[in-house]
Amino acid sequence: MTAIALKGFSAVNQIVDSIISFFKGLGKSLIFARAMEANYQVAHELQHEYKNMSVAEITAMLNARTYKEIYGD
Repeated sequence: MTAIALKGFSAVNQIVDSIISFFKGLGKSLIFARAMEANYQVAHELQHEYKNMSVAEITAMLNARTYKEIYGD
């Protein structure tokens, strides 16, 4: 009887873990999307600091740094 109960608990645990994992990924994606938009706006302000780079290049640099901070890769 205990073995059956533990198997049921294990299945429920896996489902809950999957749901939590999904929402964590969704949250990170939303944060990254908002950060990318902010990085584009900041890139316009930083253009005078990086005179040899275009806005797109500055944005790409900022987005790469942001990606590393959020996803840790």
